[in-house]
Amino acid sequence: MNIYSYIPSTDIATYCEKICHKFNPLEMAVIVAMSGKTIIEKHTAWKQIITEHPDMPIHQCINFDARDSLHEYLHELINYEENLIRAFYSTKAGEVCRFSLMWLGDNGLWSDGYPGAYSTVDKAWSAYREQYGDYERDLVQVKIEKVLLDSEDCVYSACMTPNGELLCLDRSMDSDKPDSLDMIFIDVPLPFKKGDLVAIDGAPHVLEWIPHWWGRYGDLVSGEIGDGSDMIFYTYSISENGNLVRDHHHALLQLEYYKVDLMGSDCFLKCISQFIKTDDKNMYIDWLINTYLMYRAEAESERLSSRYGGDGLIIC
Repeated sequence: MNIYSYIPSTDIATYCEKICHKFNPLEMAVIVAMSGKTIIEKHTAWKQIITEHPDMPIHQCINFDARDSLHEYLHELINYEENLIRAFYSTKAGEVCRFSLMWLGDNGLWSDGYPGAYSTVDKAWSAYREQYGDYERDLVQVKIEKVLLDSEDCVYSACMTPNGELLCLDRSMDSDKPDSLDMIFIDVPLPFKKGDLVAIDGAPHVLEWIPHWWGRYGDLVSGEIGDGSDMIFYTYSISENGNLVRDHHHALLQLEYYKVDLMGSDCFLKCISQFIKTDDKNMYIDWLINTYLMYRAEAESERLSSRYGGDGLIIC
C-alpha cells in the first residue's frame, strides 16, 4: 500500500516520499487513523497492513495500554467499529436524530445546528439533502446525532462527508471502545523550518515550534513521555481584530506551506517570519512592534476606505 497517500498534508507526504522514509506497521496504522479518510477506507488500509506487513507489539503510552500484537488489535478495532455502525443505523424506541452542518467560510470553519427531530438516521439524512443539498460546494461535514427523546442526552455522534460516507462515529459512555491509535505519538519527518509561512484552515501563520525541535523528542516517540496529543505545533497569526496571536494546533500531519500572496495586515507575518529566521537577530523588537503598528494602521485604512468609499486614513 502507498502509505504516503494517507498523510493529510501533501507537502509532508511529498517530503517523506522524496527522502524514501520507511514507516513500520504500527506507524502506518497510526497514520491511517489520523488520515481523515472515511471509516471504510481506514478499514481497508488496516486489513492491508494485517495481510501485507509483519506483526509487531504496541508499546505503552500514557493513554494507550501496551499490546502484544498489532494485528490482533486492528482486528478488534475493525470489528468494534463495524458493530458500532450497525447499531448507529438501527432504530430504537426513545431515540431521535438531528443534524448540523460544518461550512468553510472566508474566516475558516464554522458550524450551524438546525431544528428538527427524525425517527431514523436515513430520514435525518434525507432532510439535510432536501434542504441543503444544493450548497455542497462550501460544505465540509454533516454531523448526525442520535439523542434520547426525553432527556436529549446524546447517544451516538457521527461525522459524514457531504455525500454520506462516515468519517467518525462515537458512542457515549462506551466502556468497550478500544484504545485510540490517535493517542500514539509517531515519528514523521517534516520539511518545515522555523519561520516558515504555513496554512491552517486556509489562513496564513508563521511556524514557531514543532515537537521535532525539542530535546526530548525521542522520549515522545518511544512513549516514555506524552502521547498522540503532543503531535502539536505553535504559530503566530493575525486575528480578525488585527492582534498578533501565538497559538497551538493539534493537526500536525495536516501542516502545509502557505502558497497564497499575503494581504492587508497579514503582510506583517513576513516580518515575523524574517525575525524568527534571523539567527543574529539584527532586527530588534522595537522595529518589529513599530512595523506591526504600521501594517495594522494600513489595514484599518483599507477597511474604512472600502466601507465608506473614501480614502480612509492617510498613513505618513
